[in-house]
Amino acid sequence: MILQYDWLIIDGYNLLHQAEDLKPLLQHDIQGARHRLVRRVEETAHAMAKQTTVVFDGREAGSDVALGSKYLEVFFSPANLSADTVIERLVCRAPDAEKVLVVTSDRAECDTVSSAGAQTMSSQEFIAQCNAAAKRPVPKRTPPGKEPRLGDLFPDGL
Repeated sequence: MILQYDWLIIDGYNLLHQAEDLKPLLQHDIQGARHRLVRRVEETAHAMAKQTTVVFDGREAGSDVALGSKYLEVFFSPANLSADTVIERLVCRAPDAEKVLVVTSDRAECDTVSSAGAQTMSSQEFIAQCNAAAKRPVPKRTPPGKEPRLGDLFPDGL
């Protein structure tokens, strides 16, 4: 079941390391791995929360590739802060922390943001939701003015 939150905050590298199919790419193309991860989670995140922020540790060389979209924003922590610290500060500054969901499998991070009032979800559970959403068929849209007929709703031969 997909819940609705005001804000979904994702620990980017924590989630990336849980995506088994992206681990090989992570070894030789970190930008490509980040890009594929962000595109994968985009629709699921948008269905779960009004606002989504993915936080990665530090800005690496060449990380200025536009990862954000109309559904989510991507932050890189400054050199003097970890992504965990940025996430904790975002939760603490949220107007209603109870409506914030943080995706991470870092136990200490979960404890910290939970104590500030946020909800948590493991990276494994979130990846499973993204994978399930990717397997669902996209419903066909009826053109304006053309209502479906009974025969349109059933496959041939049934």
